[in-house]
Formats: sequence, C-alpha cells, structure tokens
Amino acid sequence: MIRKSVLLLLGGVSVATTGVAQQSKKPEARAIAHQLIASAMLQEGQSVLVTGSVRDAGLMEDLAIEARKVGAQPLLSIWSERLVRRSYDEVPAKYDDQEPKLDMAMTKLFDAQIFIDIGESEGLLAGIPEGRIAARAKAFAPVNEAILKRDVRFVNLGNALYPTATLAKRLGITQARLASGFWKGVAVPPEQMQAAGERLRGVFASGGTAQLTHPNGTSLTFDVSGRTPTISSGVLTQAQATQGGAALFTWLPAGEFQLAAVPGSAEGKIVIDKALWRGKEIRGLTLAFSQGKLTSMAARSGLETLKATYDAAGPGKERFGVIDIGLNPAVDFPLATGAIVWPQAGAVTVVVGNDVFSGGDNNADFQFAAQLGGASITVGGKPAVEKGRLQ
Repeated sequence: MIRKSVLLLLGGVSVATTGVAQQSKKPEARAIAHQLIASAMLQEGQSVLVTGSVRDAGLMEDLAIEARKVGAQPLLSIWSERLVRRSYDEVPAKYDDQEPKLDMAMTKLFDAQIFIDIGESEGLLAGIPEGRIAARAKAFAPVNEAILKRDVRFVNLGNALYPTATLAKRLGITQARLASGFWKGVAVPPEQMQAAGERLRGVFASGGTAQLTHPNGTSLTFDVSGRTPTISSGVLTQAQATQGGAALFTWLPAGEFQLAAVPGSAEGKIVIDKALWRGKEIRGLTLAFSQGKLTSMAARSGLETLKATYDAAGPGKERFGVIDIGLNPAVDFPLATGAIVWPQAGAVTVVVGNDVFSGGDNNADFQFAAQLGGASITVGGKPAVEKGRLQ
C-alpha cells in the first residue's frame, strides 16, 4: 500500500527503508504487543495478519499470543529487504502488472493488519527501472481500495522512525538518542495527542482557505471546506471506527493530524531545503502548483531520480494531496535532514499524489512526501501552526 515516500511496495507489503535495529532501549516486548493489539481493537473471532522481519520474530510471537488472549486468530508473515530486492533482480518484469489475487484474498480475509517496519537500507531500489516499480503500484491499486472499503484496521510500529543505525546517521544523532526518543514517543498517552488533534479539527472546521508559509519561500493556499481530517493518536476511538476507511490507520509513534485538500484548489509553491528519494538527497526542491496540480519541479541538485519516478507514474501523480501536522510532544528530532519525522509536534509534511490513506480519493500509483520544520499554517486567518508550534 502507498502511505509515505519511505514506504516501498511488494505484493502488498510496505517496507520502511532504514537500518539494523537498536534493541537495548526497547520496553518489555509483551507490553509492546499488548499495546499494538489494543490499538487494533481486535475482538473475539476476528483475524489479524502480523508482518515483520526475523529481527522482530519474538515480538511477533508475543503479538500472536496477545491476539489469542482476546479470542482473535493471528497469522504471522516474515519479510525482508533481501526478498524485496531479489523480487526485482530475479523475477521477470512481465509479472510486475500481474493481478494480485493473493493480496486481494488476504484483504478480504483479515479484519486487521499489524506491520512492524523491516528495512535495512535507504537505497533499496536503486537502479531498478522506474517503470517496473510503477507497474507494481498500479496493479496493487485495487487492493488499496479494498482495504479502505472493508474498513481493515491497520497498525504500524515504526512510522519511518524505527531506531536504526542508518536513520540515526541520517538524522545526525546517536542511535541511543533515536531509540530513547522513539520509545518515549510510542508511550505518549493517546488522549494527549487526541486532544491536540481535536483543537486542530476545530480550527480547520470553519473551512475556507488554508495558507502554508515558511521563511524559505514556501507560500501555498488550498481549500479545506467540507474536508474530514484523520487523527492518529495511537489507539482507535469509537468515532474513528464509525468514520471507517483511512481513519482506521494507526502509526506508532502516533500523533498526526492529516487533511486532504479540496481537489483543484492548491495554488502557489512549496520549497523544500532537503528531501530524500530512493536514498538520494534532493537540495533546494521547489514544487509549483496551479489549480491543484503540480505544474513544475526544480531543484539545485539531485532531482533526476524523483523526476524519473514521476515521469513513469500514471494519472493522479500531479495532484496536491495532504497536509500532515505532527502532534507528539515527546518526539524531538532534527527536521532538516531529508528524513521525515511525521509525528513531531508542529512539524508540517506535504504529500503529492496518492492520498487515499489520509482521507482523500486519489488512488494514484505515485506519492511524494517532504517536510517543513518551522512552517506556519492559517485557516481563514486563524493560526493552526505558527513557526513550527501548535496553536
């Protein structure tokens, strides 16, 4: 499924590209498993698919036991980056657009899915023809739609921040600091982030024009009238269960307010000082929008790989999609490295292309996300975020 630019696709499995995990700072595994099962709102008689790597096999076993404790029926699935890469290097390209019958059947079978980030490198798909990656994403689009229509509950542990050596190096911090901040972020009470999200909901509920600005030259307006946000607080609420669809997705560490813009409304430009794509840095990226569509992209350096991906993608790639605002007060990492720290309180992430897992209707085979630290957002003149701080 497409969710974030750091997620890669293979037969329905999302792979976060980071590195080998730091284990020493983890809380007790059974406590983590209990929290994840609670986040999925599993009930007696329901089924859950648990996906992860050998690295987290013990945690996956604990998840299976915690699921059985509430009468749910689990199935464990092991994946690896090596498997993903070999699927391109050794499997003929003629199968890239094959109908994903097994993934569709599994989507219809399981009431919930729990996924633990499994990645080990930033440039996993370096050198793979962009047309092959786009073909797999296009073939998988019906599965995305089925997941949302069936109201499958999805819980991810990692949120592109799993405490790994590779990510710590990218952020410019020690792996110990990354691990400590990660688990502190996971432990923040859901009601605290839900309250912050509800305050933002109140600001955006008035509708009208939202404006995103940043001292680097970013100035973008878009309409939010009639749009329903999704709030990831770490545990599903009854209101989210009623809302269904993208509202049933939880990303841990939690703390995100996501709102899809009214199609055709985005005007202006977004400037990203540093972004990442396929493990490559893009510096000085400028994205220009008119009538809700991307009209040009330029960069001081590193644009080639992103441009090749964009050119290979299908319809919907050009649409401005989502504003994501972080809500988690315990997450405190550098925001100018290119890596996206989604849940950090006051951080603003913009998404172009696919927005279905954030409440939109654009099931494109392309999605690009980039982050602005220190940005400001107003809605109808009312401040939502001011210089990177929630209002």
